[in-house]
Amino acid sequence: MELGLSLLNQVELGRSRPSTRTLQIIAERLGRPIEYFVQQPQSSATALEFQLAEASTRLRRGDAERGRELAMQLLARPQVAPEMRARAQLVLAEALLKLRLFTEAIEVIKKAIEASEASGWLTLSVDLYDRMGSAYYQLRMPHEAGRWWDRAISAYEDAELTDPLLKARILGHRANLHYVAGQPREAIAGYQAAIAAAENVLDMQALGGIYEGLGVSFQKTGDLTRALEYAQRSLRLFETLQDVRMSAQLRNNMAEILLSQGRDDEAEDLFLAGAEQLRRVSDRDLLPHLLAGAAEAALNRGEHVVAVTRIEAALAATKVSADRLAELVTRRVAGRVAAAAGDGAQARAHFDRALELAEALDSAMDTGRVAFDYAQVLEELGDTTQALIRYRQAYRARQLARP
Repeated sequence: MELGLSLLNQVELGRSRPSTRTLQIIAERLGRPIEYFVQQPQSSATALEFQLAEASTRLRRGDAERGRELAMQLLARPQVAPEMRARAQLVLAEALLKLRLFTEAIEVIKKAIEASEASGWLTLSVDLYDRMGSAYYQLRMPHEAGRWWDRAISAYEDAELTDPLLKARILGHRANLHYVAGQPREAIAGYQAAIAAAENVLDMQALGGIYEGLGVSFQKTGDLTRALEYAQRSLRLFETLQDVRMSAQLRNNMAEILLSQGRDDEAEDLFLAGAEQLRRVSDRDLLPHLLAGAAEAALNRGEHVVAVTRIEAALAATKVSADRLAELVTRRVAGRVAAAAGDGAQARAHFDRALELAEALDSAMDTGRVAFDYAQVLEELGDTTQALIRYRQAYRARQLARP
């Protein structure tokens, strides 16, 4: 955004009041905090609003660490009005969620909900319920997440609110529950309802998230063409937003679809590009998924040495990942790699651990996938009795996961 000299002159003379966005740009270019330009920075409501707006802007740009810092600075100020404090807690919670500090986010949201409910701030309460659902969803606790999202949509409707973006976000989040429950068609209907709720006013981040959900849901129904279409749409949006983690997540989703189609070279390129993105920003949680995917792509092409190197890196990465699915995914691929290298005992150990993790997460879909791959390896190793047991386990799990 270009700022003309005439506009700056009018601001200097006090004849024009800059917008929040304009003031943010001026502050950034001069290397000053926004409150530098506002009188009485320690107590001015205007200064606090600008700081809260800047924190939100940082989050939208993917700078969660700076967003958290700004929100915490605001909350540390004396004499912050209760509603402003609750709104700042909401922004802080969003930053913590992006930083994957889910337990800390839950504690912040609890305090904000208590204040919001006591004061009757209906829209803010609904927003906080939605964020609480997101925190539990990220902790792989779908039932608790669903309870909060149901509470959010009920409160929205009871209060007769008219914020289409908020409603769309809640509906989109609830659709995620159908996906993780193995109900992709219901998930697709939910995502489409979210888009319809907001019609043409969805912001880019919300729309990108819904496109991602549609992509993975179409993948589960077997409609891989539409799955790739929506994954690509979502990737373009998140790259525009410079959200590195979501871009890497979408590359992982698209690569998995390509792997299932036997397009190993294309999948490998996406896995490696996503892994490189995450390394640049020191994001450790998703990295094992991408490294394991790249190992599987190499294995499918018969490049066993490359596959071994990559799966070793993926296993090491799981030790510092907070994603509870990371080790499960990596162990499944490690089992295949070990079997290809002729190490049957190591292959069994990896698959047994993967099944243990899948059952602990109560994920029928993951149990089915691990059990099926395990059965194939056992069959190759000549253990037909155990292979039959695992094939049956895979069949039962897939029946449970069937929509």
